[in-house]
Amino acid sequence: MGRTTATKASKSEAADKVAAMHEEVAAGVTALVEDGRWMAMLKMQARFRSYSLGNLLLIMKQCPSATQVAGFRAWQGLGRQVRKGEKSIGILAPMTFAPKGDDEKGEKSTGEKATESGRPVRKVRGWRRVSVFDVAQTDGDALPQMASGVIEGEAPAGLWDALAAQVKAHGYVLERGDTGPTEGWTDPKTRAVRIGGHAVDAQAVAVLAHELGHIECGHLDEGAPTYATCRGRCEVEAESVAYVVATAHGIDCRTASFGYVAGWAGGDVAVVVRTAAETVTKAARRILAALDGTGDDETPAEPAPAAATS
Repeated sequence: MGRTTATKASKSEAADKVAAMHEEVAAGVTALVEDGRWMAMLKMQARFRSYSLGNLLLIMKQCPSATQVAGFRAWQGLGRQVRKGEKSIGILAPMTFAPKGDDEKGEKSTGEKATESGRPVRKVRGWRRVSVFDVAQTDGDALPQMASGVIEGEAPAGLWDALAAQVKAHGYVLERGDTGPTEGWTDPKTRAVRIGGHAVDAQAVAVLAHELGHIECGHLDEGAPTYATCRGRCEVEAESVAYVVATAHGIDCRTASFGYVAGWAGGDVAVVVRTAAETVTKAARRILAALDGTGDDETPAEPAPAAATS
């Protein structure tokens, strides 16, 4: 009886610690978003466009040394001015229009069609040349920089292997290798979790905890639409789980985790993070209990085929 009571007390204390660490995420992310540097970074990212492969090739051909390109006005919005006489880099931009179509009654509509998000459906009817400039062609305010998201240091001995064992227990094969622009990904179709080969020690462990977080939070469950329709929520939950697991083992990942969560949360980040509390704390408790060998009352989520996650 005494042993059972002690076990329940221990699990209760563990649950309280997990909840407290999750609250640290909410507080930390809120403070980060309120920081002027973060807002400046978001403003800068909004100014820079994502370019197609064709435009990237055009940029490379005209200015092989280019690192960050934006339009004349976009640079001005960031407090920088294109120097007089600088030659622009030409890329292609689509010319779009909102077609008229039949409404539900088969009658011609006069307004723009809208997607489920409420945005008008637009079609491309041609292309035009637009001018952009590389940052090296501009002068002015320094671009905002955030602290590095790389997690430094060594991970506790055996933590990688213990997390790997949990991944394998879910029926996944763990791989190290090329992961493209992401640090890692999980593909339920091939039942594989891959961690970037460039990530070392504490960084690799944190990424592995993130991918395990996706699995434990049920993002890969059959019929679960969350990842397809709520990518931000899934990333917030998985990274929050990774933060709890890493922090519980002495790995300082505040800079990396808070920035990642803030980037995916959008809107009222504190509300988004706290809404995820129940899912995050249950998943984190299962992982930590397995690491400690104490077991947990919660049954792990069983993953099933879905879209690959990162």
